[in-house]
Amino acid sequence: MNVFSNLRTYLIVAFILLCLASCASQTKIASQKPVEKETKASRDVILNSAETALQEAEIEWQKNNDINQRNNLLLAAAQHFQTGRECRRTDIIIANIEPFLEDPLQQQYSLLLKAECALIQHYASGLSAELVKTPIDAMISWLTPITENQFLARKEVVIAHLAALHERWDLAANVLSQQLNADSPLNQSAEHILWQWFLKASKSTQNTLSDNSSFMRPYLALAKILEDEDLTDSSRQQAIVFWRKQHPTHPLSADLPDGVKGYLAQSLNDVRDIAVLLPLSGRVQVQGDAIKQGIMTAYFAKLENINTNNPGQAIPNIRFLDTGSDNESFLSPQITSEGLMQYDIVIGPLLREHVSLVKDFNLPDSMLVYLNRLSTEGPMTGPANNTSDTSAKVYFALAPEDEATQLANLMKKQGIRTPIIISNGSSLSRRMIDTFNQQWIALNGLDQIKVPKIVTFSDNKGLRIGITAALDVLQSQRRIGQMTSLTAEIVHSVTRNRRDVDAFAVFALPQQVELLNPIIEASISLFTERTIPVFATSYSYQHQLNNNSIRDLRNLVFVDMPFLMPAQRESALAHQVDDIWNNPPSSFLRLFAFGYDAFQFSEKMQQLAYFSHTDLKGLSGKLTVNNQRQVTRSLPSAVIQNNSITQTDGF
Repeated sequence: MNVFSNLRTYLIVAFILLCLASCASQTKIASQKPVEKETKASRDVILNSAETALQEAEIEWQKNNDINQRNNLLLAAAQHFQTGRECRRTDIIIANIEPFLEDPLQQQYSLLLKAECALIQHYASGLSAELVKTPIDAMISWLTPITENQFLARKEVVIAHLAALHERWDLAANVLSQQLNADSPLNQSAEHILWQWFLKASKSTQNTLSDNSSFMRPYLALAKILEDEDLTDSSRQQAIVFWRKQHPTHPLSADLPDGVKGYLAQSLNDVRDIAVLLPLSGRVQVQGDAIKQGIMTAYFAKLENINTNNPGQAIPNIRFLDTGSDNESFLSPQITSEGLMQYDIVIGPLLREHVSLVKDFNLPDSMLVYLNRLSTEGPMTGPANNTSDTSAKVYFALAPEDEATQLANLMKKQGIRTPIIISNGSSLSRRMIDTFNQQWIALNGLDQIKVPKIVTFSDNKGLRIGITAALDVLQSQRRIGQMTSLTAEIVHSVTRNRRDVDAFAVFALPQQVELLNPIIEASISLFTERTIPVFATSYSYQHQLNNNSIRDLRNLVFVDMPFLMPAQRESALAHQVDDIWNNPPSSFLRLFAFGYDAFQFSEKMQQLAYFSHTDLKGLSGKLTVNNQRQVTRSLPSAVIQNNSITQTDGF
């Protein structure tokens, strides 16, 4: 029996060596987010140490048959591989020796290495927290038995990262702030990781951390400078410089966060002249005029605020330049590189082709808020790292793809698993469906959920047939017909439908959506009391609803901008707009809000572009800037039920 046991243990070591040799050349793990890049020379040294430990483990076993010492050497090799960013090889060692670890210290060490590597590999994958390959609950179960003092600090660091994956920023920041000196592979650039989590934590947690630790006080002081809405850009720059002089030896001061570094590199002047480039003639004149009205309303609100609160402040000049609606050229002769250089801020143009033309002007000292996106725009090196530009350039658009993404997120959050997509077949609908499906598959990647079935219709009859077929009602009707044909007796029957379908995602016009609910209700079996919700974007909603429309749209869950939600429909600004423009349709209100927010955003664009935790709560959504220089709109959602519209989330 001992001979067999010895042979088995020897084969384990041999198997580990074989597996590691086979994967050594093909294992390439990208640099993890929380881990700084190592030099190739230092990494080679670490990996050589791992190989040496493996060889010593084999020699030790052959010489002394000491399983405890062999396991120590194998765990040392696993640690070296982890340090050298070769977690796949660490996992191979742990998987093979774990069943044979009897020493509690070794058992705890293996669990710690396994949990750390699960996180390292997740960060390397670039996937979102929802798609962490190793379930967070599993990692927590690995950490629970770890009680040895020598592992506790590293365990706490893992707990902090797991809290961050759960978006429990208060816990994450609090735990990590106490373990900045822990010898953990996740603790490279720990001060910068803590800075990111600190900004996302609640204000009460920020204050508590600052009160309890002199090391954390500069964090709070810098955060307040970045978030102070009363500071101008130039004043904020001066405040940051003064903060650095106050804390010259603090790690955050010695190595500024990327966004702060990029912000300080900007040439920021007082805004005196603003140019707005819009199509005020031609085929898209109506859209251009609605946006103009929103911009002018925001501009006059700013003038009123200056006259009331700060009469000495300089009033910026604003000028509208007509781009026309021709994709190939501009109508106004002043829209040239030389003509636009005299403006501090340029808002627009609206048409994508015009955005591309203005982008080629290479205006070095102007801040630009493009009112559309370029499909080929790639990720920036980070507002943070790009210190050669002397201004911010961002892309602000009412992109329907963004709403499709948020709709998928909302449905996933509400536990939907098997939706059916309904489309009117328009090009806009197809664009949103493509984006929705991409996000849906990404969100459910670990569950291997298939792309939802799509029902496309062109008229009422097609809509009815498509829904009944998708719910297998037609199949039920055929079975009933077959049973009826087999007997001369009267057959009493009720059709049944698929029970796995738990939602519809509709991409159609409002008047088409109103036809949807009655068809769905007629297709649902009488044997079920379950209501199947319908989810939609703003493409399918218009705010001017009568009682019949509200009845037909019951159970509709939709996302739309705050300005069209019931609460803001009662605001003074909404009433003013309704009075001046005679209760305009939803399409006008969305463009008006877009223009209003474009002007508001232009005043805060440097702050929003360089400090990713800041946002602007506007009429069109909560606005932030992503790493592609795109303004992202977070929209609230609402549900129509009980003859009313109720906002279910938002800000």
